[in-house]
Amino acid sequence: MIARKSALIVITKILDSALAYIALFFITAYMSPGDYGIVSFALGFAGLFSIFGTLGFNNAHTKKVSEGKDLGKCIGTFLTTKALLTVLTVSLLIGTIFYWKFIMGRGFESPEHELAVYIVTGFWVLKLISDSFITTFSARKEIAKAEIPYLFGVVIRASATIYVALAGFGALALAFTHVAGQLALLMAVLFFFRKYPIKKPSLEYFKEYSKFAIPLAIVSVCSIIMTNIDKVLIQLFNSSVDVGYYSSAFRLSNFIHMFTLSIGALLFPTFSMLHANNDIAGIRKLASKSERYLSMIVFPMVFGMVVLAGPAVLILLNGWMPAAAILQILPFFVLFAALERPYQSQFLGTNQPKITRNRVIIMVFINVLLNIVLIPKDIQMLGGIQLAGMGARGASIATVASYGVGLIYSRVMAWKLNKIKGDPRIILHFMAAGVMAAIIYVVLYRLNFIIYLTRWYHLILFSLFGLAIYIGILFLLSEFKKDDFHFFIDTLSIKKMFKYVKEELRGK
Repeated sequence: MIARKSALIVITKILDSALAYIALFFITAYMSPGDYGIVSFALGFAGLFSIFGTLGFNNAHTKKVSEGKDLGKCIGTFLTTKALLTVLTVSLLIGTIFYWKFIMGRGFESPEHELAVYIVTGFWVLKLISDSFITTFSARKEIAKAEIPYLFGVVIRASATIYVALAGFGALALAFTHVAGQLALLMAVLFFFRKYPIKKPSLEYFKEYSKFAIPLAIVSVCSIIMTNIDKVLIQLFNSSVDVGYYSSAFRLSNFIHMFTLSIGALLFPTFSMLHANNDIAGIRKLASKSERYLSMIVFPMVFGMVVLAGPAVLILLNGWMPAAAILQILPFFVLFAALERPYQSQFLGTNQPKITRNRVIIMVFINVLLNIVLIPKDIQMLGGIQLAGMGARGASIATVASYGVGLIYSRVMAWKLNKIKGDPRIILHFMAAGVMAAIIYVVLYRLNFIIYLTRWYHLILFSLFGLAIYIGILFLLSEFKKDDFHFFIDTLSIKKMFKYVKEELRGK
């Protein structure tokens, strides 16, 4: 069943990403990189303050619910805590802007930037609220209830974005589309949540939550900083246009990353349940199997995206060509995140939050340091010290490097704790993906097939061509076998998938 739940995540993420891309296509066709950059900056700036809206309590809630604690008390305690954290988040955001403007005498690049920040603050508030309910679904491994609201929200946001782009509205209207989509998501979540028990908050439960959450608070803080600081620094040292190019490339890469994050959300409570039952063999088996299949799936996606970066930007982003250089770098962070995901989920599920904390502290230090060194040409407040001046490409390198170091740290700790070496068959996936990318490169650029790659269906055909090469190589290496084929076919069975979704939504 975990495979079918994973498949549902994959399917919904593909649909989410397709709709999000359609919206992005209209943005790149009818709006400027500057408009998109303003909204991306606002989302990043306000997102930095959302660190105070989680502080590790989401993971604590997942842990306690998956351990079989009283569901009503867990929900009551968690919702009360999240409500207080949301109020804290908004207060700190507004207070910081007030201090920046009226005490420091500074401001934003334009009034539009500031207004966009206020608008997307509404988005973040709605997101923090809806995530409170979705965390409960994920903790109970009710993946249909967790994923369907996301799809509904994306449909509303994409529709609103297309209207805004076609109508010729600007950045502020685009910012409101995020609010509309998140509001729709919240309505869907509340519909699925209506029959769940909510009891009076428990001080005893709050202490248990806090004990688990406090070591992870720094994880939440650092993760959100890494997710948002790059856009803020690109805006600070370059322009909204550069933020727009970077964000568009990030959007194309991120759908794979969202898939791995969702798989991690499913693995975490499963590891937690196995740990509660002292099933060490089950933990090792799940870690190995999930690592192998994640690697097998993500390697060709990342290598394919990198080698097809130029045509992808030309076709999918309507010729925002400065984004191509970014897309040749950025997808590798997704690969490192996917390879690390089973270990991360295992550490959390087996009561090792300190490892997760140490990993993300190391990552955010490297990320922020490299962003400061690689993005600006100089920093005037430090006497005009000369730096790399790589702009958005520098931010891409910083992201990839930090995730690479995080993967190495997780592998080392997994070996020290449980003597887990990792699945050596990953090397075969790397080799197959590398050969696939090399063949595509030769066909496109050496045999000059690039002149024929001008339509979206050309891009799909080349992607399928690459996938056939990848699977063929794995088959010759005896890495992709008949059992794997039947596993994927069964997992992706439409009939069985609808049956699972129908049963879950009916509470069976």
